[in-house]
Amino acid sequence: MGTLWVLAFGLAPLLTAGVGLAAWRHRRDNPGARALALTLAGISGWSLACAWVLAPLAPGLRAAAYPAVFLSVGATVAGFWGLSRLVADPRWRMTRRTGVLLGVEPVALAVLSVLPATTDLVFGRTDLTAPTGAVMLVGGPLFAAHSLYSYAFIAASLLRLVRVARAGAPLARRQAVVLLVSAVPPTIGNVVMTTSMRGDGVVDLTPLFFIATGLIAGWAVLRAGLLEVVPVARDLVVETMTDGVLVSDRAGRLVDLNPAARRLLQLVRPDDVADPVGERFAALVGPTLLGAVLPDGPAADGTFASGHAVVQVSADVWLDVQTVPVGGRGHRGGRLTVVRDVSTEQRREADLRRLNAELAEHVATVERLRAALAEEAVRDPLTGLHNRRHLDRELDAAVAAGGTDPVAVVAVDVDHFKSVNDRWGHAAGDAVLCSVADELRAAARAEDVVARVGGEEFVLVLAGADAGAAAARAEELRARCAALVHAVPGGSTALTVSIGVAVAGLPGDAGPEVLARADAALYAAKAAGRDRVVLAAPGATPADVTDVFSPS
Repeated sequence: MGTLWVLAFGLAPLLTAGVGLAAWRHRRDNPGARALALTLAGISGWSLACAWVLAPLAPGLRAAAYPAVFLSVGATVAGFWGLSRLVADPRWRMTRRTGVLLGVEPVALAVLSVLPATTDLVFGRTDLTAPTGAVMLVGGPLFAAHSLYSYAFIAASLLRLVRVARAGAPLARRQAVVLLVSAVPPTIGNVVMTTSMRGDGVVDLTPLFFIATGLIAGWAVLRAGLLEVVPVARDLVVETMTDGVLVSDRAGRLVDLNPAARRLLQLVRPDDVADPVGERFAALVGPTLLGAVLPDGPAADGTFASGHAVVQVSADVWLDVQTVPVGGRGHRGGRLTVVRDVSTEQRREADLRRLNAELAEHVATVERLRAALAEEAVRDPLTGLHNRRHLDRELDAAVAAGGTDPVAVVAVDVDHFKSVNDRWGHAAGDAVLCSVADELRAAARAEDVVARVGGEEFVLVLAGADAGAAAARAEELRARCAALVHAVPGGSTALTVSIGVAVAGLPGDAGPEVLARADAALYAAKAAGRDRVVLAAPGATPADVTDVFSPS
């Protein structure tokens, strides 16, 4: 029978160690895997230590298992306590200080259990000379203190798991239930064993109860995916959010905020109090921010509607603020405000708008330059009037669009212009041409086209002017040019102009034909003595031109 006890105690570590190794493989993905592995390692050591005490060994060798018992129990208690903490709060991590404090008690008991002066206080009446499998453990006062210490941690862990199983997140509840089910058998067995030590002693069967723990935990880890998904607490998510989260009650007081919200409050109020919790929400965020999100303010009952806005709180800071009511049981209990710093995005948008404006300005400048270049291409550089290219295009268009409306062409030539260049030089001649051009421009209507087509020759296109109106306009131009006095080196001079007029009126008339008739009339005016206007009849050749308007 004694050998069977030894074999039974040897079975528990095979199961628990195997499950512990499986849990240890998850240590990189799940902090709880380390705690579970520590728990199962403690169970394995505890069971092996009990097997050692029951084994057919000399009393001195059996006593050597005492330290292993307390160290293993300490590891089991610490691992289970840490596992319960992680299931309740995944943010929790065991610090070095906590680990040292948890290890002080089992290490102390391990040392005291082998010291001659204190061994009796731990296992004072335990007979290590008993046959194999018949050693009965009898606890002393230090063992009782050790039991109470361990039970305090186990009870705290079980209560924590019960709370999680009742009110935790769904995944956390499932994990807590699995751990509770796996922990109940060895806990009950250990309580029975410890209370039985007051008599003649008892064989510590607790490790055998841990076979159930190993089987349940093994199924949970290897088959049910206990460690596949790590539950994340809601407050952990909020605490690590980069968006600021603020919660205010129905009275408008700030009741909670995350670290990101504290940083954003410093942007709004650099002189903010050290702990804003309890302060008035409106005073913290300021009227600008609050009014933009909730322009109507709070309702009579202190509750708020939803609101959203992007607000510029300083020269370089923009905040995206959204607030929604949060409810209690059938009523609104306050509001949740989420704030995001969108300064970078706003600056990018501002830069983009500025670049778009600059681009639009550049495009407008290019268009102006293009238009200026296009205009310069059809302008006479000396007088500023249009050139022959522009005249041909406009004349063709006017004649083609005229239909039943007349279009007149007036050809103007400065009389005896060559003598000006010969007597006073080309600069004086250029000045005369500019003066004549100015006079023609001043007398023209907005819809008229005035162009310089040769050295001293100009052409006007008069849309809507019949023969009589065109001849009258031409006579007016002749008189105005004759009245000009031109300054020349050493004095002044007056010059006359000869003018030929033609009106489009024949079927199939085009610009070149009308201009040719005006030129023919101009030559006739010069041949008739200059300083006069000659009107060419429709279809007339230069030899047929006879209508002459002479100076009055």
